Amino acid sequence: MEVIKQPLVSIIVVTYNSSQYVLDTLESIKKQMWQNIELIVTDDCSTDSTLEICSNWVEKNKHNFIRTKIITYQRNTGIPSNCNRGVKKSCGEWIKFIAGDDMLLKTCIKDNLEYVKRNPDARFVVSQLLEINDDGVFIDNKEEKDRKDNMLRYFFHFKTAQGQLKAYARWPVFLNAPSFFYNKQLLIEIDYFDEEYRIFEDMPLIYRVNSNGTVIHFMKKPTVKYRIHEKAVSRKSSINDHRDKEVLSVFKKYREEYLSKLNLIDLSIYYELWITYYWKGIRGHKGHTILNKFSAFYWYLKYHNYN
Repeated sequence: MEVIKQPLVSIIVVTYNSSQYVLDTLESIKKQMWQNIELIVTDDCSTDSTLEICSNWVEKNKHNFIRTKIITYQRNTGIPSNCNRGVKKSCGEWIKFIAGDDMLLKTCIKDNLEYVKRNPDARFVVSQLLEINDDGVFIDNKEEKDRKDNMLRYFFHFKTAQGQLKAYARWPVFLNAPSFFYNKQLLIEIDYFDEEYRIFEDMPLIYRVNSNGTVIHFMKKPTVKYRIHEKAVSRKSSINDHRDKEVLSVFKKYREEYLSKLNLIDLSIYYELWITYYWKGIRGHKGHTILNKFSAFYWYLKYHNYN
């Protein structure tokens, strides 16, 4: 296929102190089986050598892309703001974000665009991913994989935007942001990522997308290698308190609107929130396993089959 006939895709590498892994990320982009690519690196005031590494690599490899750009900022602003800077400087019809510690499978862009071609109404596609450890070795945890697959089956059982919105308000399942593939116009319509938050770019985005009447599609095919490591922002124990505050803020700003205290299942979501974030337990024992069984939503999920 001639490049001129291919949709332009903006691959946006979101970095912050990513020097240990970012070369793997960039090399995975260069290997894409899609030619019409704009490469943007947007850095959130890294204090390590991330910017130097990216600048050197882009200078040597810019001939592989339609256009390249490196965006820097004078202070650290958080993930959503960093993503927005990348989108606003992009020219592509489609947007693919990738963190500076993850990697794209070589057919990532090709697979997503072939899915969109088969499903013309798709403006936001979520795919499967492969988890790797700090050394890039695949993680094979069947129990964890089954748990996450169950979450995906629950959410994507609902085929309308309203159905997905209600489902996500009840259970904001882990739709993994590195696998997301967006139509740029959609991001403009929903007013981009919510910059009120520093950590969570994904949860508020899901509510905005569904509230816009857009159905989120699922492609049952892995497109990304997702690295699990302790240095990742999503896993740092040092920011647990801030992470919890953002979760509760998202609940107030987005989830609560779609829950009714007159509905027993919805009411149980408030109960689950309480035992997770407010219940201090007795002598250090929270007893979540037992307390969860008093939730109507727990039994609702247990006796519904979403295969």
